[in-house]
Amino acid sequence: MNGAHRLAQIPAGVQCFVGEEARRRRRIEQTAIGVFEGWDYEEIIPPLFDYADVFTGESLSARTYSFVGRDGSVLALRPDFTSLLAKIAAGRLRDRPAPIRLYYSGEVVRYEPPKAGRQSELFQMGLEHLGGDPRAADAEILTIAAECLDRLKVSGFVLTLGHVGVFTGLLEGSDLEPARLEDLRDRVEAKDAQGIRRALAGADLSQDASSGLERLATLAGGPEVLDEAAEVVGGCPAAADAVNELRTVSEALDRAGLGSRLAVDLGEVRGLDYYTGIVFRVFAPGLGFEVGGGGRYDTLLARFGRPLPAVGFMLGLDRVALLLARQKGEPLPARAPAEAVTALDLGSALAEARAKRAKGARVRFGSEGDR
Repeated sequence: MNGAHRLAQIPAGVQCFVGEEARRRRRIEQTAIGVFEGWDYEEIIPPLFDYADVFTGESLSARTYSFVGRDGSVLALRPDFTSLLAKIAAGRLRDRPAPIRLYYSGEVVRYEPPKAGRQSELFQMGLEHLGGDPRAADAEILTIAAECLDRLKVSGFVLTLGHVGVFTGLLEGSDLEPARLEDLRDRVEAKDAQGIRRALAGADLSQDASSGLERLATLAGGPEVLDEAAEVVGGCPAAADAVNELRTVSEALDRAGLGSRLAVDLGEVRGLDYYTGIVFRVFAPGLGFEVGGGGRYDTLLARFGRPLPAVGFMLGLDRVALLLARQKGEPLPARAPAEAVTALDLGSALAEARAKRAKGARVRFGSEGDR
């Protein structure tokens, strides 16, 4: 690629939106923010980059764009908001009593292999609930996610719930090496019962734990799956507690009128490695992948010196925009036509343009030939 051609292109993985594309995304953002504000969350605008060690963890570090600052510090562009907000809650907001409710809207940057067909520059809208009663907070953020999707006129969406504690509870007391554990996660996520058996071959696990892990590949469906799950993991107290937590939240959402929007997938065990409890993804017809998701991360803030239970979620703006386009949602309202303001005398023309703007009109200012 020659230099002139390269200068006229944008790099792979980043995006540029103009006109109606930008208006559509801005309207989605404003709709979501309106819901966040309506639930009394406070906006936070965190830094675009921070020290690289803020974003530790296998799932983030491998995808982080890092660089060396002028003072020799190793810095990184933010690959997610949650780690940053946890640090801020433990630092700048350390004297603010919990629960702390924060929302954000902005871009994150992650390295994605070109073959994955994913963007490296992502626009996310989300919130974090830090502190407070865990079950109430879980139910709250799921309800807010559903309201965002309703306000955006997303049809047929489903909140698919899981709980990391079912998987980790079944493995309690085991000592699987990291590579084997990662393979097991992959097999559970892929609903590959035979692969799960291979990954567990020779592992020091009880029969209840081994059979429970194998059954995770099939424990997906409506909320009634939780009854079957309770029987499957009954011999493992930590996993049984996780199922009970999920049931409590699911029943609360059902009583609130969201039962038809819920699904359960106890094979949902991947994602960012700081999750500790309930996790969920948002799916809707017209898109073959999730448009958002979130979960509970009760140990992350302790890393920054302020132990607090926490839960959050995000919606990917670009994915929501693509979904709404495929679902052929309601069109953007037409903009009022611009009123041309031209005159030979520049001062008079500017005065006329200002007067029209004071009345709320759209104006197009310029010379006679600028129409």
